Amino acid sequence: MPRPIALLACAAALAGAVPAAAAQAPVVWIQAGHQGPREPGYRAQTGAGSGPFGSEMAFNERVAASVVRRLRSKGVDARRTPGLVTPWGAEGATFVSIHHDTPDGSAAIGHAIFGANENWYHGEGGGTASPVPYGDSARHRKATTVSRAVERRSRALANRLSKRFGRIRTTAFGAFAPFGGVVPRDGNVRMMRFYGYYRTRAQARILIECGAGTRDDAFLSRTELIGAAITGAVVEDLRARGLRG
Repeated sequence: MPRPIALLACAAALAGAVPAAAAQAPVVWIQAGHQGPREPGYRAQTGAGSGPFGSEMAFNERVAASVVRRLRSKGVDARRTPGLVTPWGAEGATFVSIHHDTPDGSAAIGHAIFGANENWYHGEGGGTASPVPYGDSARHRKATTVSRAVERRSRALANRLSKRFGRIRTTAFGAFAPFGGVVPRDGNVRMMRFYGYYRTRAQARILIECGAGTRDDAFLSRTELIGAAITGAVVEDLRARGLRG
């Protein structure tokens, strides 16, 4: 009769035969927008000074915590990253950056696109976004790339989130600013050429502006409702990609 140690060795060998992708939970990166430490070239961008918690950053942190907690409860390896995407080139299934807009803004969802580059600003993030550096632009960290496949997966996730978010962005929940859904490919460059897309190697990369500070404060205060919508879209997308059962 085989010894217990031999049986354990046999079991270990069989376990090792299982593909690593099947044995590991998908990694999802959740960024609380503008949270310190911030990215070189964008350190002056501290977020909107509005919202139900006194600043955009405070809102972003609450929603990010909600999403991470919910994803982990569903078996997803959810990880937080601050404004400084950490580690650089973070590998994973998904990257989501959470934000809210200024009082005169709106809610919308952006995603990584092929053939574009990140924005450049004066100094550490001032002025108008530019596709090329200004003479006084701060130095950026090295950029990752966005392939056609990454754009396709990113847009699919953005569309899934847009459907779920559209259901909760109602006046009954305190949402009054416009919701633009998924930003067109040639739309808002701050959302479509967001630097975060170029500091990760995640297979899908999106950014959500959850609403407009002040006008949407009643809605933005519902961080668990918002967290649930983001979580639902991410999990749905992982399943569609064969990364969750």
